Amino acid sequence: MKPSMIEHDVLNAIPIGGESPASTDDIGKLTGLTIRAVRESISNLVNVYGVPIVALRGRNNGVFIATTEEERQIGIAGYKHQINSMNIRLTAIQKADLVNWKANLKPVIAPMDGDGGAESVS
Repeated sequence: MKPSMIEHDVLNAIPIGGESPASTDDIGKLTGLTIRAVRESISNLVNVYGVPIVALRGRNNGVFIATTEEERQIGIAGYKHQINSMNIRLTAIQKADLVNWKANLKPVIAPMDGDGGAESVS
C-alpha cells in the first residue's frame, strides 16, 4: 500500500530533522489542505507507513521527521505528557458529579487576618 497523493504532499512538506519544525498550519498553507486533513495525513503516515513524525510543543513548536534517537525521544516525551494530561481529564470527567457539579463552583470565602490578608490554615 502506497501513500495517497495528499499524504505524499504532506510528507514532502514535513522537514527532515528537528532543526526547523513546521506547524500544521504552515503545512496546510503549503499543500492547500485543511489542518484536519493535514493531521489525518500525518496520523496515517505514522500509523500506517511507519514514518517517524514527531511534534514539539512550546516556543519552537511543529512537526518533523525524527532522524536521531534523541529527536525521537524528544517527540515521545511530548506525546507522553499529552497522554498523561488526557488521562487526568478523563478521570476527572468519569468522577464528575452529574447532578451537583454547580455546587462545587461556589466561591470559598476565607476569613481575613488582621493584616488584610487571608489567614493561614495550619
